[in-house]
Amino acid sequence: MQFDQSGSNVLISFLDQPIESAISLSRTQLKKMAKALGPNVFDLIVGNLPDKYQERTLASSMTDLVPGEMVTLKGRVKRWKRGFGRAPSVLFLEFGKGILEVTFFGKVGGIYASMFQPDQDVLVSGEINPRKVVPSMVNPDIFKYDESWRELISGNVPVYKKIPGVSHLFMLRSVSEVLKKMREMTGEWIPEDVFKRYDLPGFAQSISNVHFPLIGTDIEELNDMKTPWHRRVAFDKLFFFKYGARRSRVGGDVDKKRSIKVPSELSEISEKAMGFELTAAQKRVLEEIRKDIEKTSAMNRLMQGDVGSGKTAVMILAGLDVIASGYKVVIMAPTEILARQHEITIKKTVPENIKIELFVGGVTGKKKKAERLQRAQESDFIVGTHALFENLEVMSDLGLVIIDEQHRFGVSQRMKLTEKAENPDVLVVSATPIPRSLAHTIYGATDISVIDEMPPGRTPVKTKHVSFLSRKKVFDHIVEITTEKSKKGYWICPLVEESEKIDLQHVAGVFEEFKKVLGDKVLLLHGKMKGEEKDRIINCLKSGEANLLVSTIVVEVGVDITDATFMIIENAERFGLAQLHQLRGRVGRGHEKSFCALISSEDVSSKAVKRLDYISTNTNGFKVAEYDLKTRGPGALTGLEQSGFRNDPYFILAARYGDLVEKATQCVSEVFVEQKNTPFAESVDKIFDKFFVESYNRFRTG
Repeated sequence: MQFDQSGSNVLISFLDQPIESAISLSRTQLKKMAKALGPNVFDLIVGNLPDKYQERTLASSMTDLVPGEMVTLKGRVKRWKRGFGRAPSVLFLEFGKGILEVTFFGKVGGIYASMFQPDQDVLVSGEINPRKVVPSMVNPDIFKYDESWRELISGNVPVYKKIPGVSHLFMLRSVSEVLKKMREMTGEWIPEDVFKRYDLPGFAQSISNVHFPLIGTDIEELNDMKTPWHRRVAFDKLFFFKYGARRSRVGGDVDKKRSIKVPSELSEISEKAMGFELTAAQKRVLEEIRKDIEKTSAMNRLMQGDVGSGKTAVMILAGLDVIASGYKVVIMAPTEILARQHEITIKKTVPENIKIELFVGGVTGKKKKAERLQRAQESDFIVGTHALFENLEVMSDLGLVIIDEQHRFGVSQRMKLTEKAENPDVLVVSATPIPRSLAHTIYGATDISVIDEMPPGRTPVKTKHVSFLSRKKVFDHIVEITTEKSKKGYWICPLVEESEKIDLQHVAGVFEEFKKVLGDKVLLLHGKMKGEEKDRIINCLKSGEANLLVSTIVVEVGVDITDATFMIIENAERFGLAQLHQLRGRVGRGHEKSFCALISSEDVSSKAVKRLDYISTNTNGFKVAEYDLKTRGPGALTGLEQSGFRNDPYFILAARYGDLVEKATQCVSEVFVEQKNTPFAESVDKIFDKFFVESYNRFRTG
């Protein structure tokens, strides 16, 4: 691998220049820009990429002006009609062989009228009013005429995040000035044979064309960020992100100072007593975990598996290996429902002498707190919610930390829990399908295990998209099968993020609707209820005292009622497909045939209908998540809100360029193996610390 170190140094030096010394424009706006973006040229042209592109026609006559289109034109000020009060100011602009009316609402009209005098040439750029037959404009950008500026605001024009006090034109001029200085630069911070291996163009060419695309570049390809130039810049960012993840892991490989023998007799006895044989996928993943926990360095592994794939069994058996060697296991769940479900499952699985302590909710009073901590000290499995990291004391014999549905916890919460022990083995678990490219990004250098096989005997849940017009039929069918056949199931009402009050009114209204015909056979469940009340309601459904649970998405994880056979979801288009798949997984857990009805709202869009039709014919959670990602983007992966990842640039890159994540990971591996201690490896380390370490650390801490 040939590496031009001198060329790389020139590039690094150029990118490291302060913005204010590299650009000869207004100091005031440059300071505002540097404060918002960062102080260096790197922050301006690498960290600050266009959000989108607008196609602005360079118009030369009135016939070029099409209502609804973006244009840039040169005109001459004929006269102004100044506004007063709410009345707008109107500029009469000589353009071609006609007069173009340009309206400005607000104070800005008066300011422009003073700035741009009659007979002065100006540049105007914006949308031709789509509501008028005769061409006109409302509140466009307006500048004094400059030939070079005309080039900047015509063609495929980049649009950046707004910075208070910095105009769009000033941003364009600043980026343009820097890129002109970079034009002849040939230096690369990644060896040429690496990026050419993946058919990617050079760095300087890519940065230049990302900001100011070549004439004739397809506007859709630009806005999809799929040009070779976008891919090259994305590859570089992902490469340095993956480098940071690998470096932090290498630095964290310290002796955990405990020895775990696997497989333990305790675990093997419990496995035989389960009453079923593990699937091949469960056995493979358990073996991967066991290889990790018997190492001298701490495990850091993600276990993914679809709903019902048997992740809990693997968690318990791995935990018993650790317990057999004299250490404790902590399992943290995001909800009380899931924590209590884990406690029940563990009790059914392990020998009676294994002690389990449940940590949910706060405990008041010194005596009660001390008693609970004492029970925890004497326990083998400690299961709980966020109360664990809030109340649990540091334990020298805590060997394994399992964080279930871990994306629902903030990073700081996860760190607080792992700080309760000295270099514990950490297993994070997720039933929310996350495409592999995103999993690699979110979890950095974490090893990933996937249980990609379902236990035998599980019948796929039949799913159907139902229009709002058929809601009454679904309602009547549920009443019929609950009263005449004693079937059990759920009716889920959506969350309206803007108002929790509206959520509860909606779910309560549906509950009352059913109560009129089902009486005590229907119960209401929502997130505002206390843990004991939730448990009582779920147990009523489990025992058969009730047949229908009208609920919010609180049942999404942890509710395990094996004979529940139906799941109805109202306004289903409001949910991400991954979340619908999670909810669907609450039924079909036994041998009876089960069904899921997705009721869309009256005003559902055609795109949403396609999404609902897709999940109706697909039962693989990972395929569903990949499809949702392609059609809705990173925001589709419901459940990542707490992590703070969904709006992070690295997360968005991984979502958009999944294939590049694998390529970047492979190249980073080469840096740590084949290229170790070479000038290239040293340069990568230097570049990461200079330009990428801050954004990487922000990502790690959510």
